[in-house]
Amino acid sequence: MTMPPISPELHEQLGQRLHKAREDALATVRARTDGDTDDRPAISPNAHMGQNDDAPAGEMLSHNEEHLAEHEANLLHEIDAAIGRLEAGAIGICESCGRDIPEARLLATPTVRTCIACQERIEKEQRTGRGPSM
Repeated sequence: MTMPPISPELHEQLGQRLHKAREDALATVRARTDGDTDDRPAISPNAHMGQNDDAPAGEMLSHNEEHLAEHEANLLHEIDAAIGRLEAGAIGICESCGRDIPEARLLATPTVRTCIACQERIEKEQRTGRGPSM
């Protein structure tokens, strides 16, 4: 087995940050799903309809809740994947070209999977200006 590309100190730091990010994301999900006063999930259109509300407004809020829930599910997936790579000793290796990802990039975005050069190429191919977010 080869040595992981990151130092034990960086491994510890990334582990702490990923686990904290995971707890924060789960807390956000819980706050939204547990905050309802009745049994309806906040995602259902009716959850956002008061006595005088119109259906389109309720549906718009419901759509926004679904979008947020999807974002959080994706974020949790990215965090879990990064924790898996960390535990497997594969974090810090670009999934695209196999080169080391710089420590500063890992610290800025612990869920990152690619080096900057590959990320820029991927974004150019996708015609988007957004990188991975955490």
